Amino acid sequence: MPATVVLLPVLLAGCSFGPGFLLVRRLPWNPLEKFCAAIGASLIVLYLVAGSLYILHVGDWRIPCLAVSAVSLGLMLAMHRDIRRIVSSRSVRRPLLGFLFLFAWMLSIDAIIRVLSGGGWANDWLEHFQRVLFFLRGFPPSTPVWEHYILPARPPLANLVGAFFLAQVGERFEYHQVIFLFLNSLFFLPCCLMAPLLAPRGRWRIVPVAALIALCPMVIANVTSPITKLVVAFYVVLALRFYITGWRRQDTVRTTAAFLCLAGAMLAHYSAGPYLAFVAIHFTVVQIRRRRIRPLFAAALPAAALLATWFCWSIATYGVGRTFGSNTTVTATKQAEGSNLAKISANFFDTIVPHPFRDDASMEIFAQASALGYFRDYVFLINQTNLIFAMGVVGGPLALLLLFRNFRRLHDPGRRSLRFFWLGFITFVAIVGVAVHGERDLFGVAHVTLQSLIVLGLTWLAASFPSMPRVAAGLLVLGCTLDFAIGMAPEIWAEHIDNTPQQTVFYDPVTQFATNGPNPRPEFYLSRSTWSNWFGKHLLAVCTDGLKKLQSGDFPTRVAASYRAQLQDCQMQDIRYWRGWYARHDGSITYLGDWVATQPLGGAALPIFLVIAGFSAMIVALFQAIPPPLRTRPAPAKPRAKPKRRK
Repeated sequence: MPATVVLLPVLLAGCSFGPGFLLVRRLPWNPLEKFCAAIGASLIVLYLVAGSLYILHVGDWRIPCLAVSAVSLGLMLAMHRDIRRIVSSRSVRRPLLGFLFLFAWMLSIDAIIRVLSGGGWANDWLEHFQRVLFFLRGFPPSTPVWEHYILPARPPLANLVGAFFLAQVGERFEYHQVIFLFLNSLFFLPCCLMAPLLAPRGRWRIVPVAALIALCPMVIANVTSPITKLVVAFYVVLALRFYITGWRRQDTVRTTAAFLCLAGAMLAHYSAGPYLAFVAIHFTVVQIRRRRIRPLFAAALPAAALLATWFCWSIATYGVGRTFGSNTTVTATKQAEGSNLAKISANFFDTIVPHPFRDDASMEIFAQASALGYFRDYVFLINQTNLIFAMGVVGGPLALLLLFRNFRRLHDPGRRSLRFFWLGFITFVAIVGVAVHGERDLFGVAHVTLQSLIVLGLTWLAASFPSMPRVAAGLLVLGCTLDFAIGMAPEIWAEHIDNTPQQTVFYDPVTQFATNGPNPRPEFYLSRSTWSNWFGKHLLAVCTDGLKKLQSGDFPTRVAASYRAQLQDCQMQDIRYWRGWYARHDGSITYLGDWVATQPLGGAALPIFLVIAGFSAMIVALFQAIPPPLRTRPAPAKPRAKPKRRK
């Protein structure tokens, strides 16, 4: 593992930049646009390479993937002058340093986590890990995905990229965590690219952008969980910047790049659908009003070709019905009872109004012995599922206030069309993003399709920070402190808990559920969904130990027979879903936090210290960035008068 710790960052940096930079380095864009576009294009190239390896039934991916990595690193060496010129630019250097800080901060938190959990979230991280192994190990298409899905239920871009990197370093979950931590942190760079567009008079600072994003509980939970929705945020934010710039300048190249990014977002997660739909509708209306049809085809055809790489293969393999009907939006809608319009209206209301202000969202399903664990779940279901408070306890209401003030002033004809674009975008995405969620969720659905919208809201807040009144900026800093103290500190504590030789927190299924066994059923210390995540982590090992316990003869015959059949079925899941991965890895998944906890140099003490130090540094930096009083602020420079032409 120590050698891989050095190799993996080199692979991530080289392969996520080199191939794409070769494609965009000659474009007449600003340095940060080229930098972000190179990353987006590189991920698409890796997706195409890994997808080809799976389709061609290449048994061992290691050699071809290493060859692609060697070519990528060689390209970076050949283009070192262009790369040095871009990285030395201030517009790239500051966001890159902010990204490195964000990655180190999130890696420190990830090094503490030993069981991913929170609210009712269970086994999403396990499903995506199996999807990575699905491609890497060349599972047959008929192999079911964890629990009850099939492969087309989720698009494959991020999973194929993860498989590309795992093929070179080994199929361990710790490496999988680091890879997805890197991929999920990339959205910060397009946020820095978008900030000048959202900032008043285009003036913004890197410190508020980095700190507000790094201290947001919604961001922390989704970056440290190896799922794919923040990869969507990377592509969506980048696409919006390209689209708005291309729309205002009538730049076909940027517009085409925007639709390619939206296609990449759709290939990362279907939650990108509302964003793609709105931009496509807006672009069509604009071109019809301009009486220009050719740009429609120039923008749509490359994006359609990229989407076809997945959908054509899926239709040929699974058929049209299973390709488009296996997504949870379709399956859950078919299973839902009652009026679909009533479900959408109720979900939208619950996404706006947090559950403490409603009496229909009961917390009884999260009953547990730990009061702090209950408080964690209580706050988690506000931070993650509510559209407003996902931006922070102060940040969310402040964003609404800024939105109201901004759109009340539509007298500036130069920015009126852009303001109406954002107003239509926010309204359309918020409504359609809730409508496409197939299930009725009493706690809200902001965590499903609205994360990119929340990221844009955070970017807007951070970009507006230097021009805020001092009181508003101070309240926002206080809100960030509260968000981390009550939103993430209990979350990190709960996710660090696992069984130790001195204490048993999670019991095996026999002890936990066999009410007629030799011991009374212990109460869940943390919630049942947390126990489910722990059980998925130790699937084969726990089932094997449970079967040995049933052979002791301490249980009634009927109880023993019932639980023996269930545990044997769980054992078979290692063959049915994982093709023996658990058996090859001692029956359990090892987290990065487990590996750190076993190290002799303090174990988890070092990452805990780094998290506290990083939090303190960000709060101090935010206080220092609070704008000075109006009387001491420098007056804005007057624009130079244009010289009059002589007649």
